[in-house]
Amino acid sequence: MITDIHRHFVPEEYFKFAYDEKAFGLRIKEEAGDKIDIDIFGRHFGLNRTFFDLGMQASRLDEDGIDEAILSLATPFINYRMAPELAVRAARLFNDSLAKEIAGRSPFGAWACLPMQDPEASALELRRCVTQMGFTGGHIASNVGGAYLNDERFEPVLRAALDLQVPLFVHPADPLGMERMGEYELTVVAGYLFDNTINILKLICSGFLDRWPDLKLVFAHGGAFSTILRARMQREVDTNASLSAALGRPVGEYLRQLYFDTICFEPDVLRYISGVMPADRLLLGSDAPFPLGEPAPVAFVRNALDRDEAETILNVNFGRLVGRR
Repeated sequence: MITDIHRHFVPEEYFKFAYDEKAFGLRIKEEAGDKIDIDIFGRHFGLNRTFFDLGMQASRLDEDGIDEAILSLATPFINYRMAPELAVRAARLFNDSLAKEIAGRSPFGAWACLPMQDPEASALELRRCVTQMGFTGGHIASNVGGAYLNDERFEPVLRAALDLQVPLFVHPADPLGMERMGEYELTVVAGYLFDNTINILKLICSGFLDRWPDLKLVFAHGGAFSTILRARMQREVDTNASLSAALGRPVGEYLRQLYFDTICFEPDVLRYISGVMPADRLLLGSDAPFPLGEPAPVAFVRNALDRDEAETILNVNFGRLVGRR
């Protein structure tokens, strides 16, 4: 079964909540045909009707040759600056709405939205979504109000994921340096990847991955620039006595403890990533229905890699990750 682990959806009930709730600052700028332009949290996003329609999502899956998609909340609607009480309410509304939408619709699974402003509440929500609604795992950001995942305040969420033996899907939001990337969609093109890279390198250098060896972390966008910076980060470790003493393994070995999706657009980049990471640590992703997503995700993997690697990524790895096989 071919599973897309990185595909976004916004339930109608959640969109109405965001539209009515002042903390989101949501404004519809233009609706024309398939196009829906919105401002949210003071930023512009170009969306389309597929974001809000599971029937259209299912048709897109058929077109892409994908059997199943694990849906997560579209990034524009995630804000870790909201008051914790509102964030908890928003997360529960999204998760309940998504559960109702996908009930009985076999092509779809779900990543639970977690209100990471309140890690204890996030742990409870992850347990609720997994044990009561059958969600795949949790959806979290690379940073929460500037704190990265190696911050000890997030341990309740990590412990819950470990106890439940479910993965956490790490997708960037609210990246560092956004104020300098307002033009040309550079926040989306580059800022998200920079932030996920910083997150991954902090997890390595802080000893986080030594402390949480069994945690299943799945990173969007091919692990961003972490594989490309592997040797540079290793050079820093080798020439930094305190860092070298703190880390028991090479940087590349820590990277291989993680999972990455396949969204990178360049076949040569995916071939490079597959040389750094074992094939069983790569998972199909599309980032649909964003225009910047991979337009033909299955074909991209098959055209970039040899047959055995491609089929492992497409048909085997997700099942292993969630314990299906």
